Amino acid sequence: MFGREKSPVTIIVKAGFEEARMRGDRRLGTEHLFLGLLHHKKSAQLLGVDLAAARAALDELDRAALRMLGLEVGELPLTPRHPPVPATMLTSSARAVLNKSVRALPARVRNAELPRHLILGLLDQPRPDPVAQLIDQLGLDRAKLRTRLTSS
Repeated sequence: MFGREKSPVTIIVKAGFEEARMRGDRRLGTEHLFLGLLHHKKSAQLLGVDLAAARAALDELDRAALRMLGLEVGELPLTPRHPPVPATMLTSSARAVLNKSVRALPARVRNAELPRHLILGLLDQPRPDPVAQLIDQLGLDRAKLRTRLTSS
């Protein structure tokens, strides 16, 4: 008997929650959705970003934010010292991006098209949203990505 293949949305959201948990964050934010997209092979290819590079860029943004507060932390640990609290909620921005992406698509094409729409929704997030900072830190060209995503 063949098992049902997990939908891309399930893969992305579960991976996003896991990324939030590994970082010690209590809520899934847009930056975690972005990392979750990198667990989905097609989405990672569309973005042209490596998961390790995205994690490193997000860690650097965290260090920069702490430096602005006068704190120098050096290297961040790869795993938290204490068991992390599982992320159980979405930030309002993450919820809005997910809802907008889901509502934009008819149910019959949702599984296939939602990752692309999710990427487009994340690309539209303005600063100071964490995903906007992450996209800039990675040096991604929003206009080129939008063109590639809307022309395919």
